Amino acid sequence: MRHEYFWEQVKNICRKTNITQNELAQICGVPLSTFKGWIQKNYFPTVIDGYIIAERLGVSVEYLVTGKDNSGRNKMEDIRILLCRAEEELRRMV
Repeated sequence: MRHEYFWEQVKNICRKTNITQNELAQICGVPLSTFKGWIQKNYFPTVIDGYIIAERLGVSVEYLVTGKDNSGRNKMEDIRILLCRAEEELRRMV
């Protein structure tokens, strides 16, 4: 498994959600130096830290590692679909 892919997924989600590495490290309770070290050295975090990172980003660990999610869609996609439905409903009301 490519370690870089995990961190690319994390970086992409951070960009989409406007979360900095510093903010994510703080949210996850990981020292920024440790977090940046994982990224720079392409290390996988511990299982627990990986789970916390995924949870805070609203995706599964599987999604961060493979780009796939057992549920067929990741949580971000579910949110996008719900927002589109809400927008359609609002248009009907106007």
